[in-house]
Amino acid sequence: MKERLLGFIFIGIFLAFGYNWLLDKVHAHFSDSLWLQRNWIGPYVVAPVLLLIALAFTFGFFRPKGPRWADAAVLAITALLVYLTLGAGYSCWHYCF
Repeated sequence: MKERLLGFIFIGIFLAFGYNWLLDKVHAHFSDSLWLQRNWIGPYVVAPVLLLIALAFTFGFFRPKGPRWADAAVLAITALLVYLTLGAGYSCWHYCF
């Protein structure tokens, strides 16, 4: 289980970085979009959480007979990754929160 957890951390960091990089390019192209500024929680919080949880399922976490400490660790890592990458591409980071 520890090997899968380390693999999840490694791949999750690259997934979060790649998604954030892509979202930064989209945000730069549509920087004056009021929809993106008004509905920022979808692409900046919800989508990365869903992608990381889907990655955790592919690694075998959240199974009925799996250890619950590993599931809790995956949720904590997911929350940490989303929190650390939240402000990287969002132009309103310093003013809205």
